Amino acid sequence: MRCNATILVVTSLVAPGCVNIPDTYAPPMQRKATPGPDTSNLKHFIAMSDEHAADHFLRDIGSTLESGSWRWTGQKPTVRLYLGRVQGLSLSMDFSIPDQIMQQTGPVTITYWVNGKVLDKVRYDKPGPQHFEKKVEESWLYKNGDNIVTAELDKIYVAEGDSAKLGVTLTRIGFLD
Repeated sequence: MRCNATILVVTSLVAPGCVNIPDTYAPPMQRKATPGPDTSNLKHFIAMSDEHAADHFLRDIGSTLESGSWRWTGQKPTVRLYLGRVQGLSLSMDFSIPDQIMQQTGPVTITYWVNGKVLDKVRYDKPGPQHFEKKVEESWLYKNGDNIVTAELDKIYVAEGDSAKLGVTLTRIGFLD
């Protein structure tokens, strides 16, 4: 009986070693990366008249260049800008609030966002050309990467005829020294 138990134990220890398991496995199927948006034309500062301006637009900026220099925005114009460095930069935006918009909406407050953080909130009481510029904390910015900038309007103009929703007329936006 003892001999049978020993054979059973030895067999159970040796048997798993007799299983035919391959030593190598085929490599996984190789696939090409899915192409994303072309970011080679992204800049740190963009004029709406630039031929690559639309490459920067993420939201609420019109596709039509008006008078060769500006575009209509919606309520939350958002762009992505590429920064090779992050030291000593300010966010700058040049835009205009048309008289008709100010007459319908009254003063407009714009909240400026950089990479999800509120940089400033400014109330504009008068129509016409406007300029915003404020230093941005270096720690808020991504060096050698895309940075997301949003200018969120508290209210917009709704055109009577076609119900188009219009914000401001944007001329330039980006980071400056």
